[in-house]
Amino acid sequence: MQTGNKETVRAVLDAFCRNDLDVAADYFAEDATMTNNTITEVRRGRPAIRAHFDRWHASFSAATARIVELLEVGDTVVGVFYGEGTNTGPIGDRPATGKRYSIKYCELYRFGPDGKIVANEGFFDQLSMLRQLGLAP
Repeated sequence: MQTGNKETVRAVLDAFCRNDLDVAADYFAEDATMTNNTITEVRRGRPAIRAHFDRWHASFSAATARIVELLEVGDTVVGVFYGEGTNTGPIGDRPATGKRYSIKYCELYRFGPDGKIVANEGFFDQLSMLRQLGLAP
């Protein structure tokens, strides 16, 4: 069993929140997948994951997140997080609203034998987030 996987998740989150996106992406294997289960979108490969990080920071330039809880079993870490930010850039074809969101969300991280993240799956209440941003009734 690979040790230190929870520390890797902490390091990814820290780099992401500092907007050090190259460092955050480097924790992922070259062929890793990142799945947003809210919209069943799968990003394949480190470049696609890095591009997702770019898009998120373009939409939410001051996004922050903190760890509520991390559980590690074998090669998997499950995390509960609390994220918030202000919508300062477009989300897809929708213009920035300038409104804030605060959500609790869950992510699963699966690790390869080399300690790199090989798969990440995210789960969050997208409707609540869109309502907070004024983008859904």
